[in-house]
Amino acid sequence: MAGSERGGRSRSPLFRGRAFSLAELLAVLAICLVLGGGMSLAVVSSFAGPASDTTAVREGKYAAQWLQRIFHKALLSGRSFVFRLSTSVPQNRLKIQWADGREETYDGKGRVWFTNHSGVPAFCAYSPKWNTISPAFTIEAGSSPDRRRPLKYIVVTPFCRVSYRDDPPRD
Repeated sequence: MAGSERGGRSRSPLFRGRAFSLAELLAVLAICLVLGGGMSLAVVSSFAGPASDTTAVREGKYAAQWLQRIFHKALLSGRSFVFRLSTSVPQNRLKIQWADGREETYDGKGRVWFTNHSGVPAFCAYSPKWNTISPAFTIEAGSSPDRRRPLKYIVVTPFCRVSYRDDPPRD
């Protein structure tokens, strides 16, 4: 009752004499806005549907560069690997399996879909002794697993040269 006799309000002991400065409030608000904006972008991009053709072309180029780095790594380390890709089911990952059992994967994250261009399933083996892959292969890069029209082609020659083309190689 001492507080009410002096004309003041009684405060909870938790908040007695403490307040937030304007700078602290603005900092918390800025952090909340940044986190909220990031979450909203993630939600919108996940519900936006299939990737645009431009995004798929860019991701396909990154996949071709990844394959070239794999060949370079295999040559420098002297390790062999196996590469497999389905002819019938589009996949959003490219996967190689090293001779020691470890795997490396390029994940297109739904932005690009890969299909084997040839009619036979690809089971390609890399030989570090000769720096060759057998058989050579071509990968179709598309923007959707449903739409089977390839946008670009990743062409790998028997001598491990990777190119990214508009047209498939002539047989």
